[in-house]
This record gives sequence, C-alpha cells and structure tokens, in this order.
Amino acid sequence: MNFINEINSGFRPRVLVLMATYNGAAWLVEQIKSVLAQQDVDVHILIGDDCSKDKTRDFVEINFSGNSAVKLMAWESSSGTAGANFRRLYLAADVGNYDFIALADQDDIWLPLKLITGIRCLNETGFHGYSGAVEAFWPDGRKKILAQVPVIKPADFLFEGAGQGCTFVVRAELFLRIQQFCRAHPTAVDALHYHDWLIYLLARAWNKEWYFDPLPFMLYRQHGGNEIGSRDGIAAVKKRLNLIRSGWYRGQVRAAFAIYQQANGNDSIALNIGQLVIQRPVLMRGGRLFFILLRHGRRRFVDRLVLALAAVIAWL
Repeated sequence: MNFINEINSGFRPRVLVLMATYNGAAWLVEQIKSVLAQQDVDVHILIGDDCSKDKTRDFVEINFSGNSAVKLMAWESSSGTAGANFRRLYLAADVGNYDFIALADQDDIWLPLKLITGIRCLNETGFHGYSGAVEAFWPDGRKKILAQVPVIKPADFLFEGAGQGCTFVVRAELFLRIQQFCRAHPTAVDALHYHDWLIYLLARAWNKEWYFDPLPFMLYRQHGGNEIGSRDGIAAVKKRLNLIRSGWYRGQVRAAFAIYQQANGNDSIALNIGQLVIQRPVLMRGGRLFFILLRHGRRRFVDRLVLALAAVIAWL
C-alpha cells in the first residue's frame, strides 16, 4: 500500500512536535491550538519550558492540562538559549511510537495542512528531511514570503542550516539517530548554537536527502523578541556581517566541521573546505577558499559571495 492509499484508507501518521518555550505567554495558546488543528495527522506536542518568568507554564496548564496530546516539561534550571532548550528536548523526547518529528517555535501560527504537506513530500520523494517557506508578518500588517534556495551545494551544511527550524519535518528514524549522536557527543553538539542547523548538518553527513518546499504553510510572527526573525533589511545584513567579522561565525563553522567529522561525513569537497577554514589565515589559504566557497558554499549566490570575500580578508 503506497502512502496516498494509506491516507485514503484513514491512516494518520503519528507526529511528535517539539516546542521550546520561554516567556511566550502572549502567543503560545494560539500557536498550540494551530498545531493541534493539523489535518490528517495524529499530533502530539512536547513542550520544554526554559524557566519562563511570565505565565507561560500557567497558560499551558490552564488551557491544555486535560489534553493528553500536550505534555509540558518544566526545566528546573535555565539552558540559556533557544538552541540549548531544543537540544534538551532532543534528549528527552521518546520517539519510539512516532513516524515523524517536527519542530515548533512558540509564537507562530501553523496553517492546517502544514504537517501533512511535509509528510507527503517526504513520502513521495523518499527523502528524510523537509523544510519550507514561511510567510513573515509584522504587527503593522506587513507580510513577506521567505523562501529557501533549493539548489543544494556540496558544503552548504558547513555554513547554514535548511531554513527556519519551525518548518522542519523529519523521519523518526533520522531523528532517533540524531538523538543518539547528541548523547554520544554532547560537547561537540553544544558548541553549535543553532539546533536546526544541527539536524540538517547530520542529515547531510549521513547522505540523507532534504526537501525544500517553495510554498509557505505557516505564519512566521515578527516581534522584538525574535532570536533570528526574518533577516530582512539593512540592519539584519549588518548584524550578520558583524558576526562574521567578530569571529563568532567562524567558530560556528569550525563547530559544524567538528560534528561533520565525528559523524563520519565523507564528502571530499566538504572535508577540504573544513580543513581550510581551521587553518591559520594566510594569503594562499584565503585565495583557495575564495574560489571554493564561491562555487560550493551556501545555497544563495549572494551568501556565497559574502563568505568568499570574508575568506580573502581573513574574517573566515
């Protein structure tokens, strides 16, 4: 029986949604309701609250305490970042009874077909990971579609993730392997700031194919508390350049390469680039990196060009 026939016969894939929360009371109830309203799936939510100082925990308990599909894990100490909070959830999640795992932010709104669309894309292609476009929206009424460039490059995973983690849907068997890797390599995993980049990085290290959906199936709320947000405008570009110039981003690329090596990644181009990045910045190294990054780095050409130029001036 193929996947479409399973859907038609009443089969509902079981999906575990991991949601990291911190001071999200203003939006959380609306978001949880949108996740529970997903069509054609059997959905459960595991919430990890990072010692919120508002009424986040109270709102979950008041609104969903009688709903067996929602489970709250209230950490006793703060992890400090959204990425670290998600990694706690990676370790805590019991995924044995699920077909797919998805990630959710606390402040978005999911459209009803978000999960089943990702699942259908994975089953029709045989791929292991899915991410999609989002529709960013602002309090003043502005809206903008944010899509990822789907043209995969040999080493893009050393420099970026697969887009907004809140769009991710992955097969449970891939997530279980990621979970096991996190337990075996905690120091290496904790060095990488972004939890969603980690998933894409490991999927690529293990030669698992990734699907980029050009269509948005969620509303991506923009506000002052976003850790990343839409990355829209000159201010966001300047922020990214400052991260490169400060050396923080280079440290993240090194962390990604260390994880890739420990995961036994074997792509020759990625290994070559990784070795060049960890070398001391000399003129010959910068010249070699420029041309390699311009061809094989991030998926978007402008991002590849920025990386290549950063290598020449020893920012990378």
